[in-house]
Amino acid sequence: MNKLKVANRLFIVSTSALLLFLVSYKGAVKQLKPKLFEPENVSTQLVEYAPTFSVSGNEVYFTRSTSKWGTRNMKNAIYHSVKENSKWSTPKLASFSGKYDDSAPHLTSDGQTIYFISKRPLNEGTQSSKDIWRVTKDKNNQWGTPIRLSDSINSEKSEYSPCTDVHGNLYFASNRSGGYGQGDLYMAKKRNETFDVPINLGNTINSEQGEWNLEVNRSGDVIIFESSGRTENLSPYGDLYVSYKLGKKWTIPQAIKEVNTTGSDLYAELTEADTLLYFTSSDSLRSTDTNIYFIPFETISNSYREKARLSKQ
Repeated sequence: MNKLKVANRLFIVSTSALLLFLVSYKGAVKQLKPKLFEPENVSTQLVEYAPTFSVSGNEVYFTRSTSKWGTRNMKNAIYHSVKENSKWSTPKLASFSGKYDDSAPHLTSDGQTIYFISKRPLNEGTQSSKDIWRVTKDKNNQWGTPIRLSDSINSEKSEYSPCTDVHGNLYFASNRSGGYGQGDLYMAKKRNETFDVPINLGNTINSEQGEWNLEVNRSGDVIIFESSGRTENLSPYGDLYVSYKLGKKWTIPQAIKEVNTTGSDLYAELTEADTLLYFTSSDSLRSTDTNIYFIPFETISNSYREKARLSKQ
């Protein structure tokens, strides 16, 4: 057999193997389906949303409400569950929550601080908007008294879904004036024990519609957020989108088709190393309930990262 025939056969075999790999890879992505997290324990007939996990994956804080999803003036509280011997404990009310309307907790990488949203009163006055608060553990490893972040972070409007990266930089959503749409995503760089003035993440991510309820991975180069009103949406309420940071710029957001439904899909949470994606969903437009779901994310993320593109503007 001459060298040309051998080369042709090797090319055919290599091409076939590559095609088989691509088909299998795409098939694996399609077969991935979300699973309900802790049914009848964490995910119940009540409204549960916005989970945040410890780095070890053995602690979770989340929001629970007895109100119907989407109703005005929902009363929310933050709950806590611990995983021991492969079993999650019955969730208990967090020590700093329950009296006021608290939601969207975010546990920092060191496990010592929780950022969350609250409408609790400030200085004996009435707090009219949703603001970002922070609570830290004391020397006895107990949660202390929550403190509202400064006016350089909070605005007269509402703030949503605070989260941090491994450097301590703070990301959040807000419907404050001066944005591109109904709600925008912002980042405040950590500076010693304070934060710089928040900067808008720009109009590649933010649109004329609304961007809300975001999650940033530990390294700060993957962002997942809820957006309402985009033409790609399955739901008019909100779908989840992903963007990747290339250099100093964010890529054009892509809808995460593996998780989006006709209901509300929001409050993403990435575990350590970005291997699992947790999120909240109401499943359909008519649903008055939300639950927490999870799905393996590495394969999904790789497929979107391959397609990620920077805006030409």
